[in-house]
Amino acid sequence: MWSRFLPLLLILPLTAAPTDEELLKLVKERAALERVTPKPVDMKANVGARCSIDAVLKPGPHAAATFHVYANEPAALPMFDPWGKFPEGSLVLKEKFNREDGKTTLFTGMWKREAGYFPEVNDWEFFTVDGAASKIVQRGKLPQCATCHEDHAKSGGLSRDYVYNAQLSGGRIVLHSRYAQAQGEKLHYEEIEKKNTLGYWTNAGDWAQWHFNVDRPGTYEIHLWQGCGKGSGGSTVNIVSAAQTATFTVEETTGFQDFKERTVGRIHYTATGPQTLEVHATAKPGMAVMDLRQIILVPVQE
Repeated sequence: MWSRFLPLLLILPLTAAPTDEELLKLVKERAALERVTPKPVDMKANVGARCSIDAVLKPGPHAAATFHVYANEPAALPMFDPWGKFPEGSLVLKEKFNREDGKTTLFTGMWKREAGYFPEVNDWEFFTVDGAASKIVQRGKLPQCATCHEDHAKSGGLSRDYVYNAQLSGGRIVLHSRYAQAQGEKLHYEEIEKKNTLGYWTNAGDWAQWHFNVDRPGTYEIHLWQGCGKGSGGSTVNIVSAAQTATFTVEETTGFQDFKERTVGRIHYTATGPQTLEVHATAKPGMAVMDLRQIILVPVQE
């Protein structure tokens, strides 16, 4: 299967961006990136078996490994969206650890290149870096990486199995509709790409909730992406978390899948730990309350 990528590897040259030195700098300074995994994640055995870099891992592939995933700003929010589009210049970096001693054993990364660079895998360039972040071991249209990532073409070339409601290392808390728990008769997550939202909110008594952990106490602005068809605007909605309520009125857009980002209030968390955020409609004058794609809690500098 992977042999069909070899002609591309041999025939098409790499472009100049970014340089090896720039990639190594990003790996070494990964603390400046957004870490999207709050805790180390266990690597699945089948992933380890398919991803073997003999020059770095000896003996055998990713034995007893865990990992963290980092993203630069263009890639951070698309990581949480099952249909998220990664623009050119996106970086996704995986740091792998030995589960027994916690030492970094390897970095693998993906840099989103220009359209047409490697269309079989959504134009990602792959690279591997030794555990000391001292050298790039491999880089380019790597067949062993492509054979894994081609399985996830519909989701941008990444599995994102390890993604859930989480606080990024930079402070934002990302709550996508894919990871909501819908309660009631009609409200549910609509998974097709053109929707990708909590929809069918035709019963005002239905509601949704997210469970997540707060790592940093403080005040957060509530950013919400809502869509609403003609004639259905005007629903009033409460967002409830940490015994506080923010209320807003749904605005009409050009359609239920035309999402508008709005800032609809603030929530203050006094301590770290598990939290729940709920969304309830208190009035529904039209056909449906709204479609809701995601909520992002953005820390406020106080």
